[in-house]
This record gives sequence, C-alpha cells and structure tokens, in this order.
Amino acid sequence: MMRNCCSVVFLLSVLSLVTGSCASEQSASRGPAAQEASSRIGIDSTDFRFTAIDSTNINSADAGSIDTDAGSIGDGLLSQSDSSFTIDSERSRLPHTKVIGYYAWWTRGAWIDLDLSQYDKLIFFTTTPGADGNIESRNGWPHAWISLLDRADSLGIPVVPTLALLDPDAIRNLFMSESARANLLSTALTLIEESRGAGLHLDIELFEPASDSLQNLFMTFTDSLATLSARRFPEAELSMFVPALQDNSLYDLSRINKFYGEIMVQGYDLHWQTGPIAGPLSPLHGWEGVNWHRIAKTYEDAGIDRNRMIMTIPYYGYEWPVETPELGSKTRGDGRIVTLARVDSLNLPDIQVTVSDRIERHGLQRDEASGSPYYSFEDSTGWWQGWFEDRSSLEHKYDFVRDRDMRGVAIFPIGYDAGSLDEIIISKFGYRRR
Repeated sequence: MMRNCCSVVFLLSVLSLVTGSCASEQSASRGPAAQEASSRIGIDSTDFRFTAIDSTNINSADAGSIDTDAGSIGDGLLSQSDSSFTIDSERSRLPHTKVIGYYAWWTRGAWIDLDLSQYDKLIFFTTTPGADGNIESRNGWPHAWISLLDRADSLGIPVVPTLALLDPDAIRNLFMSESARANLLSTALTLIEESRGAGLHLDIELFEPASDSLQNLFMTFTDSLATLSARRFPEAELSMFVPALQDNSLYDLSRINKFYGEIMVQGYDLHWQTGPIAGPLSPLHGWEGVNWHRIAKTYEDAGIDRNRMIMTIPYYGYEWPVETPELGSKTRGDGRIVTLARVDSLNLPDIQVTVSDRIERHGLQRDEASGSPYYSFEDSTGWWQGWFEDRSSLEHKYDFVRDRDMRGVAIFPIGYDAGSLDEIIISKFGYRRR
C-alpha cells in the first residue's frame, strides 16, 4: 500500500479498535494489529492491569449445544436474514477445517459469557515489541489471563499470543538491525514457550512500500523463526497475518515458509475507518475488484495453497459521516466503530453504538454487488452510512471458504456479536472435534 493512500492513525502504545486499510485497484491493507491502536478509547496499555478472574465458578460451555435464542441483543441483526439454518447435532467439523477467534485484550472479561467451545484455537491479541526486538507491551499476557487460559485448556483449545508491530519506523529500525532481529527471535521463542508450546501468531504490517533489502531481511527472519521453532517446539503452530492486495509489500507471498501452516488472509477493512469513501468492509464481489475473489486469486497465483489460507472475518462495522446516502459516497470525516450486537458496557465501555440498534431504528439495506448489509440515516450534521456483516453475508462468505476447501476462517474480534452469530458457525462448519 502506498503510504499516502492511508494515514497511520494507530499507535500501539495507545490501544483501541479498528482502523482501516487502503483499498483501491492497486492496494488494500490493514490488519488485526491496526485494530488495537486508533480510536483512542482511553486505555493506556502501558498501565494495563487486569485482575485474574476465578474460573472455578464458571460453567464451561457445552460443546454439544448452542444458544439459538439470541435475545434482545441480537434480534435486530439476526431477524434481517431470510436464511434458515438446520444444525445437525452429530455433524463434526472436517479435520482440516479451522474456526479461529481473535481475543482482544481490551474486551476484558467478555470471554466469561462466550461459548468458546466452537473455536479450534484462540489468538490472544496482542503483545508488542519495540524497535530493539524486546517486548514493549504485554497487555497482561500471560499472567493476567490465567483464568481464560484455564477455561480454554478445559475445552482442549490452544491459546497463542500475537507478536504485533505496525509502526513503520520501528519496523525498519528493527529488521535492519542484526542485534534487534536476534532479540526478536528470542522474544518470539519466549512467547511460544509461554503459550505452553502451542505456537505464535505474527502480525507485522508496514503501511508503505518496503525496500527489497527490508523485505529480504524480514522474510529471512520468518524463516529463522520457523527453523528454531520447529527445533525447540515441534508441536507449535506458527501463523501470520498477511495484508491483501498490497504493492511492494513487506511480504513475499512466494517465500512464506511452509512451517507457517495458517496464513490469515486479510478479508476486511477493504473500506477503512479513515478512508475517502464509505463501503463494505468485506465485499465478496464487486467494488472494482477490491473483494474476496480477487484477494484469493492473488494468493493462489503466488503459490499459497488453499489448505493454508484462513479468511479473516470482521465482527465489527464502521459508521461514516457521508456527503450523500448513495453507495460509495465520499466521507465527511473518520468513521466510528460499531459492534454487531449490544455488548456489556463493563467490557467495552467506549464503543456503545451497535448495529442492532441502528437497523431497528433505520432499517437494513443490502448492496447487491458485494452482498454486504448497510444502513443510512440523516441527522442534524448530515448523512451517515454504516456497513457491517450479518447472517446472510456471512453465510455466503463461509460458503466461499468451504467451496474452495480453504483452511478456515478467523474472526476478529470475538465477542462483538455477544454470541448472536455462533449459530451460523456451527451450521456451516459443524461442531469442533474434541
């Protein structure tokens, strides 16, 4: 992505939620790491404290059942789809298929009320290195999250940390320094050890063109990590998030080490929070080729096997101030983040605009080109347009993944639907094998 195409408004030292990525015929990128640092929800990660919660009195979710009554939190969202779902209680997930959930640290104790049993793996989001390769921010990992780790362990679900970095200066300084790269290797191996040998997720994103030398040093680092991890933690799973449709990327898709068995393909923020126009975050079709079909073909053409490709799914939306109610309208300013359903304000106090409330009041519309839902309304400041995902759009995306025999899907971040979209995961992918 060209630097001037998308301003980097997120800093990892002040965490929040979702920012955007540059989407055009030439480039589109932004990833989970960018979700944590932009809209400044007032939480300073350097001062983060999270009291571990006693899980002995928490009833683990029953893997053989789901809550089909979403209640008031999801009625506005779920009732808009004409799709009907028949769930076979005996249907097991295919061995090679995965449903992965990103658990964002800023959602605090939301996991207590979630059915974690549907996920094959949880990715803790996030830890952040500095330019010297040493950990700069842990967000409580792992000690403040022992209860979550114990809950996941009781369900047989691995939890792996994310090593995320998206500050361009820090990325350049780190990977151009031999000593910093050595420190980062040591840091990565320590995080794998802290995951009880389960693995590590990389999310290194550079929002500007990478020089050939920087790209080579970065790819060499990923190779070194794969080699050392395989030697010290043979059962560990390494994964990485890779931006979509980005020119002169930090990543050389043709060189990604085979030991990274899970490539998280950017499937969202194709219209981004600070972008010039409003539109679908995760279009399956249309929008001048900035969509899932083109992204998947780009990865396949680069030699990434479908059985390594995991499409990422947004469980958040954007609501932009726009000049007109027309599709593709120019924005009048930055978008604001919305959750798909009403989320407990104790867990997410600074994001209380919800899709379910908006469509109950303003109605739901659907873009025929992309299949994505949206709503629009006018207030004293002008027109607003909100884009998100619902049952119908997710159904088609999950079919896209299944029909192509891809590795699976990764949801970012879990909990923003308050569990109201669990049903479609089970209906499309079956129950997790235990």
